[in-house]
Amino acid sequence: MINCDSKLIGKRTLMIESSFLDGYQSKITTTHGIYFSGKTVIYLLDKACIRYASTLEGRMEAIKKMMNYLNKTPLIIHPCEIGAFPTMSYKKLECVWIFNHHFEVEELSKGISRLTFFDGTCVTVNASKHVLLKQQQRLLTTISTYNLIHREKDLYIGNDFRGK
Repeated sequence: MINCDSKLIGKRTLMIESSFLDGYQSKITTTHGIYFSGKTVIYLLDKACIRYASTLEGRMEAIKKMMNYLNKTPLIIHPCEIGAFPTMSYKKLECVWIFNHHFEVEELSKGISRLTFFDGTCVTVNASKHVLLKQQQRLLTTISTYNLIHREKDLYIGNDFRGK
C-alpha cells in the first residue's frame, strides 16, 4: 500500500473507488498495483482533469450537453486518451470509476459483478453486468464522438490555413 495523489490517475489506471482503510479515502487500482490516498475520489478526479485544463464538473457538463446524458455521465479526463465511467451516481460513496481498458464481466449475483481486466486484475463491484456494459459503451461512444468532432475541426482549420 502506497500513499499517492492524483498523478496516479492516468493511462495505467484501471479503477478508483472510495476506501476507508487506515485513514485513507480512496483506493486506486492500476496495472502497477494498488495505491491509497488520503484524498477523496472526487478530489483526485478533479485534480486529474485540471492537469488537462478543465475541472471534473466542467468536463461532465460538456459531455452531458454533447451526448445528451442525464445521469451516470462518463468522464474524459484527457481527450482521446483517458476516460472513465461511474458505476452509479458519482456523488455516492459506493461509486466506482472504471477506466477505459478492456475487461470481461461476470455477474456473480444480482447487482454484483466481477471484472477481469486485460492484465489479469480481478475486482468485484456493486453493479450489474448490464450496467457495466452499458456504461462502458457510453464511455467508448463519448470518446469516439469527441475524436470525430475534433478530427473534423482540425481538418477544417487545416484547410482554412492553406487558403482552401
